[in-house]
Amino acid sequence: MDFNCDTAHWIASVERSDLGYTYVRLYADAPEAIRNCIINHFGKGTVFLAPATPKPLAA
Repeated sequence: MDFNCDTAHWIASVERSDLGYTYVRLYADAPEAIRNCIINHFGKGTVFLAPATPKPLAA
């Protein structure tokens, strides 16, 4: 996957700290390759939090 991959629907939450870190929580069923796309997007200060529950199914 490259930077143009669609990561928005795999991210459960994003928070930015005053120290320049970006805390990202992915859904539990997010593919491993999504992590690389997110690191490329947010940079080296990306911290991954424990995964959230699996992504909710569309109604």
